[in-house]
Amino acid sequence: MSHSVENTWVGARKQGAKGGRFRCVHQGSVVLYERGHGAETAVTSAEPLDFYDVHIPIAGAGAVAMNRKGLFSALGAVGPEQRGSAGRNRGRVNRILIIPRAAVDDALTVRLGEPPHEPLSFEPVLDHMAAPVQGWLELVGQLADFADSGLAARSPLATGHFEQLLVNGLLDVQPHTLSEAVAGRGTAAVPRAVRRARDFCSEHADEPISAADMARAAGVSVRSLREGFRRYLDTTPSAYLRGVRLGLVRRDLLAADDGRAAHNVTDVALRWGFTHLGRFTGHYRAAYGETPSQTLRTVRGSD
Repeated sequence: MSHSVENTWVGARKQGAKGGRFRCVHQGSVVLYERGHGAETAVTSAEPLDFYDVHIPIAGAGAVAMNRKGLFSALGAVGPEQRGSAGRNRGRVNRILIIPRAAVDDALTVRLGEPPHEPLSFEPVLDHMAAPVQGWLELVGQLADFADSGLAARSPLATGHFEQLLVNGLLDVQPHTLSEAVAGRGTAAVPRAVRRARDFCSEHADEPISAADMARAAGVSVRSLREGFRRYLDTTPSAYLRGVRLGLVRRDLLAADDGRAAHNVTDVALRWGFTHLGRFTGHYRAAYGETPSQTLRTVRGSD
């Protein structure tokens, strides 16, 4: 890569870096590394990026922002001409996949038949509950295993195919600004109405909105919106909104140890519209494999 990724990110607040770790897992046409933090850390990009940076949390607490706007999930993608920032608590471990703009542009050129005229922008949050995204995340983990094997060093061709699989897979599973342009050329475009409804959910998750409100914001009927969510997202508008709110609950619970959020589960759940705590706990456990109380205890136990 033509420049240092590490030099692009500047530490804004570091308290005792002891216990942190950095490991370059793979370096080729894409770069994968793992970074752990031994202390509370806040970093921001010193300048707009000229590559794609996909943050994949695998342990600990933290939050991510793009262009100074907080994202409801730390599983996010920041790209060229955007600025990212991240706050990470002690014990946080991320896998970070770096994809040069040239690699994405090359993949798009194959699909479009000509180079893109401007850098592609991904929707910033990856939906960890979507099966295609889960499959892509598994590929990232498999790259880590592959890189540690003897085969990676002995087969550059196989490594190159693996890298292309990750780049093209991301174009297929994550909506982006050129989704419609490449529809039918290797990726499935999510209709504009569904994207508008998803954006509405993210922007108004703290309000008592319904599927009818989402349909109104998207400019379609409730029936059409439900069909769009079923066909393209394999879910319902209400379930999608619940997933967004669960992500915000988890973000607040993970932030509770440093005073950035309420310190009990009930307050956080009510803030994001969950009035039936039993059902809320069931949905949270299904999404994250633990109860909200266990999340809070784990965060506090890291102090």
